[in-house]
Order: sequence, then C-alpha cells, then structure tokens
Amino acid sequence: MAVPQAPAERYGQLDAIRALAALTVFLGHCLGMLSPAPYSQGPIAWFMHSPFRIAIAGHQAVIFFFLLSGFVLSLGFYRGKSSAGPFLVNRVFRLYPPYLCALMATVAARWLIPMYPLPGFSDWINGFWLEQLHANQLWPAATMLIDAHGPQLNPIAWSLIIEMRVSLLFPIIMMLLLRFGWLRSLAVACVLGFLAAIPSNSQSDVYATLQYGFFFVAGAVLAQHRAALIRRCQSLSGTLLLSLLAVAVLLYTEVFWLAPTSPLHIQPLDDLLTALGAAVIVVLALASPKAALVLPSGLRRLGKGAYSFYLYHFVVLLTVAHLLYGHAAIWQIWLLALICTILLSALMYRAIEVPCIAAGHHLARRLKATRERPDAVPTAA
Repeated sequence: MAVPQAPAERYGQLDAIRALAALTVFLGHCLGMLSPAPYSQGPIAWFMHSPFRIAIAGHQAVIFFFLLSGFVLSLGFYRGKSSAGPFLVNRVFRLYPPYLCALMATVAARWLIPMYPLPGFSDWINGFWLEQLHANQLWPAATMLIDAHGPQLNPIAWSLIIEMRVSLLFPIIMMLLLRFGWLRSLAVACVLGFLAAIPSNSQSDVYATLQYGFFFVAGAVLAQHRAALIRRCQSLSGTLLLSLLAVAVLLYTEVFWLAPTSPLHIQPLDDLLTALGAAVIVVLALASPKAALVLPSGLRRLGKGAYSFYLYHFVVLLTVAHLLYGHAAIWQIWLLALICTILLSALMYRAIEVPCIAAGHHLARRLKATRERPDAVPTAA
C-alpha cells in the first residue's frame, strides 16, 4: 500500500527533527537504566549539567512533540480545509490503532518473557513489569484517555494520553484561536497551564492536560506566523543563524545547566523555556537552506515512523535487557535494542500506521462529502 500523502504542504525537516527527538527519548531511557553513581563525578557529571545533555533530554523531547503536533495540526485549519468531524476521524485513526497494537505487544512481552530484578541497574528501570498485571488494569490504558493507575506498562504512555485528549479538543482550540486572536489565546493558555500545574499530581490527570495543552497552542501560533518568521531568518547571516541555534539549545536545556539545584526551578517555567528553544529550532530548520545537509533523508524517513519508534522503543529496550542480562555488555544491549526498534518501527509503520492513515483519510473524505452534498430537491409527481 502506498504511503498516503498529506493534502498540502509537508515539511520534511520536521520529520527529521521529530526523529532526532525520538532518538533522544531512547537514549535518555538507556542512560536511565544505569545506577545514579556514574552521574556523581567526572565527565558524566559534567555532561549531565551541560547543554550537551540535549542528546538524552527525553522530557524536553516530549515538549517538542507537543509543539510540533500543534504546528502541523493547525495548518489545515488555517487553510480552511479542516473541519471538526473529518479532523477527529483522521486523528483517531492516526493515533489509536497503533497505540492499541503497541499496548498488546507490551502485554504479550510481559506474559511471555520471564521478568526479574536486574541487579546493578537503576531502581527506575527495575520499577517496570515486575508486579503482577491484572486484566482490570488494562481497560483504562486501552482507552488512551485514562491513566491506568496500576503497574506502569510503558513510561511514555502519559504523553500519548495527553496527545489524544488535546487532539479531541483541538478543533475547539483552533476555533477560539481564530476567533480571539493568537496573542490573547496564547496568554490565556499560558495562564491556564501555569495554574493547572499547581494541583496536578500526575503527568496524565486532567490538570496535566491543561498544563501541556499550552504547547499545542504555542505550536499553532508558531504555524500561523511561520512565513514571516522564515523570511526573517532567511535574511540573517550564517553567523547570526548559528548564534540563534546556540541560544535555542541553551533555552531548551536551561534546566540542566542553569543552577540545576536551585529551588527557583519550577517545571512550568522550565517547560516554557524548553518550548521557546524548540520553536526557534523549528523555524531555523525550516528557514535554513543547509538544513538538508544537517537533516539527511535517512532521518526524514525515520521521522515518518517516529510514532511507532516512540511507541515500541521502551518495550524493546526492556525486553532485550531481560533476555540478554548477564550475557552481553550494557552497550551491546543498547545497540541491539536500537537496531530492533528501528526495524520494528519501520515494519509497524508500513503494516499498521499507513493503512490506518489511509482508512482515516477515506472515512474523513466520505464524511466531508456527505456534509457538503446538497439536499435532494423533491420532484413533482
């Protein structure tokens, strides 16, 4: 089956940076398998408190994903080619079937592969899959809307719950943004996000949806002004563009290097600075003619299947770790897990994502055609 093409503009650079963000999540989870001891001194401690930690900044990558989602999803609304019904059909088919397949794969791995503590690894990685799994813990996870509140199946599930919730609300978000303007909409979303962070006690509760929903709004605002921002960046010299990129990386990683132990760090503010850095990176990637050299076609292909990569990477990593523990070095486990994840994500993209995207497009077109069809005019007998 051919890969369905977007009905209008598609930015290949965004696929590439989506792939890079997914790789940073994978690398962050790899390093999270280690005990904290190596972080306390030496080169690793310096790396962990420097902007170079962008290479393993998993939480920041999730903020990046939310921003990119808002950017891409808003384009159809700005062109006047998206309406609520077809949009929701496309979005549910895009997100839910691959998620459900990944959930079933996770459950199968838990039931088929012997799980036991991994001595020498971190408490974080040993906190997954060791408790007994009950059937009544699966249905909340299967909805893709409710936190399972049981033994964690996959640490990235919270972000997918947020993604689905905001996607279902996105037509309303765009209606309000277009009605009240980008400045007021962004300000209200920012205030609501900060206020929601106060009572939030989980990454997937209702308050967290408001907190992280701001980044979808920010991505939509960025898309609204993309042409002007791209033109402005294209008028700058190479030196200024590199300086902007450096500033963007510093903003993206400020929680790591700017007084990292200070009590002044609060997550909503840190996430806001991360989103600002991510926005600058997006604009630079779209504006720079040299982006194709830095973001090659291989990354763009991986980026198209980044959703499957994101869905399966932890399942593969933990499965390989349990199968090879005591038989292979940690770096060999990481390398094999990366190779298996890339291959599996390519397979699932073709086997699951592409058909579901095509089915969503087909049903959305039928729904749109039904709504646009004029009422039949009764004829005289």
